[in-house]
Amino acid sequence: MDLLGASINAAVVAVVGALLAWLGKGRFDALDNRIDRMEGRLDGRIDALESRFDDRMGVMESRFDDRMGAMESRFDDRMGAMESRFDRRVDTLEGRFDGLQGSIDGMRSDLTQVALAVGVRPRAQND
Repeated sequence: MDLLGASINAAVVAVVGALLAWLGKGRFDALDNRIDRMEGRLDGRIDALESRFDDRMGVMESRFDDRMGAMESRFDDRMGAMESRFDRRVDTLEGRFDGLQGSIDGMRSDLTQVALAVGVRPRAQND
């Protein structure tokens, strides 16, 4: 009788355990499905956010490139103008120095003529 009672108790415990396991499994399956749906929605939102970010970064890069191109163009124009002004001033200075050299050569020639007229002998040259 004790064996029969223990067997019945064991069977009841086994059936209740199986029933609880089946109910728990169903609950865990429902929870897994819910988590999977949430992960899917989160992945979709992250993908949309990445897409928007990429689009905005593309626009920003384009605007930056346009502005940098405009700045480079302005810089090149101004540098060209400065180089041109510098070249003109150097040419003017070269002309002045050429004129000064001509004046000095003329004065040297005149001084040589005066010295020869006074009677100064030419210097001996070291060859």
